[in-house]
Amino acid sequence: FQNAPDADNLRARLALLGIEARIQTATLPDKGVWHRVRVGPYLAMKEVDRTRSLLTQNNIPTTLVKEISTTQETP
Repeated sequence: FQNAPDADNLRARLALLGIEARIQTATLPDKGVWHRVRVGPYLAMKEVDRTRSLLTQNNIPTTLVKEISTTQETP
């Protein structure tokens, strides 16, 4: 969302569905400031599928993002 209140409204809608969400603000080159509403992380695909199904039933579009850990273990 380009407007922070729009992102906050979606976060509130998700809370009513029992889904905890956070807003991530980023500045994109040539596009300005954007506010992403994110849920997760989920450790099991079962959780992902259940959440995506609930969001779809409520007409909330989803995009699955896989995060790669940046921490390295040392021997």
